[in-house]
Amino acid sequence: MDPHSVNNSPGGPGANPDWAQTQSAATFGPQSGMGYVYADYNSATGFNNISNYLISPLVTFSNGDTISFWTRTVDVVVSPDRLELTYNTDGSTAPTSFTNPLITINPNLTFTGYPSVWTQYSATISGLAGPTSGRFAFWYNPTTGGPFGNHSDYIGVDDVSYTAVPGPASLALVGLGVLMTGRHRR
Repeated sequence: MDPHSVNNSPGGPGANPDWAQTQSAATFGPQSGMGYVYADYNSATGFNNISNYLISPLVTFSNGDTISFWTRTVDVVVSPDRLELTYNTDGSTAPTSFTNPLITINPNLTFTGYPSVWTQYSATISGLAGPTSGRFAFWYNPTTGGPFGNHSDYIGVDDVSYTAVPGPASLALVGLGVLMTGRHRR
């Protein structure tokens, strides 16, 4: 997966404007493997809202597809964080195109609303008229954040998985395979 980072923070990108990938334990160890992606308070400047997107490559969404991931924040929360998993159906990388929220972690920016241990989340795509090209994104969006803000500290995301359901043609082939296997055994 080759993600794309877009920082749309109103006060401008900060000292660490993009989502980044760790190569070690960094602030905390990874869920699995050697590292994880993270965003933090330096996504914006001063005392500003943060709007930092980690955008997936183009995929073809179908009803029933799932997106799962693991996330966490620091052990001792000093400034609450928020993350939203969202998607679009136009394939754009423009932040304004991500209008279909799937999961919001810590919507009210409380000190206990974002997990301080690796926690798995999963969402299912639904409501589409048929297969649709689009992208999903992790939107790090604490308000009044930044280096001098009341919100935003550090979050990690690890082990992201996008699972497409088999299309009707694939299901027909599976059914045919089962039928052929059944006939072979007689």
